[in-house]
Amino acid sequence: MPHATLIHHPGGGSASDTELDQARSLLSQHFELDVRIVEENTVPSQHAEQALKDGATLLIASGGDGTVSSVASTMIGRTDLTLGILPRGTANSISRHLDIPKELEQACAVISAGHSRLIDTARVNDQQMILLTTIGVHAEAITEVDPELKRNYGAVAYVLEMADRMRDADLFEVTLDANGQQVTCSANAVTVANLAPATSLLAQGTAAVVEDDGLLDVTVVAIRGLADALSTSFHLATRALRQLPAERENVGFFRTAEIRISTKEPKRVMVDGEDATETPIVVRALPRSLRVLVPAPTPD
Repeated sequence: MPHATLIHHPGGGSASDTELDQARSLLSQHFELDVRIVEENTVPSQHAEQALKDGATLLIASGGDGTVSSVASTMIGRTDLTLGILPRGTANSISRHLDIPKELEQACAVISAGHSRLIDTARVNDQQMILLTTIGVHAEAITEVDPELKRNYGAVAYVLEMADRMRDADLFEVTLDANGQQVTCSANAVTVANLAPATSLLAQGTAAVVEDDGLLDVTVVAIRGLADALSTSFHLATRALRQLPAERENVGFFRTAEIRISTKEPKRVMVDGEDATETPIVVRALPRSLRVLVPAPTPD
């Protein structure tokens, strides 16, 4: 049987020991399985790097988006390596975008089927990015959402938190350099997306974020007051579900292969859900740089 390394993060979302035993049982039917547990004093990327040094070519990340991103960051640009995903987190935005099921048995079936695709990634300054980079209310909502709200509502908790924060969010001055042009404007949120399911509201300016087009999807939102926050949130949600671009004057969007973002005052920057750095930043797309196991396409 082929070899695979399962990197399980008990603290990464809802991943549990019981689910680890189930995943081990399911995957061991198809792979010679090496299981590595992420302890409190380690991070998933450390286990991934050691597994690669030991000769692994298939790494399976079990946990939330942070776990998946951390494991994947060690594999970018190595298309001879393959990433499998067992989504055990709250939002599971990476797997949602790629249509990987949350149910453990079904996710294991996707891995054992072996259908892979090359997708884009990106680099934010010196850090790898799989999902998206956020500045403003989106970044604040990710870090400060109520844990009880997450447990009760899952990914919807982030949407509720963002909608609440947009009501009172201050505008900040931001300068965007991309596609040979420079624009300075006021915004509450700037999102640069490589992947983004419909639940990532503030990334939904474009008609649909495409994971292998070699481009980043940039959405800039400026909101004033509760009514504006509610109507903008509803508009972005409904347009995303229909895969249509936003049509509001307070939402700007475009695609680019590279962008430099600076702000008048330093702003927190979140990369793949983790507090990463402050502005200014440069984000550059890395086309088709990560191989991922995904569901096989259904015949038309």
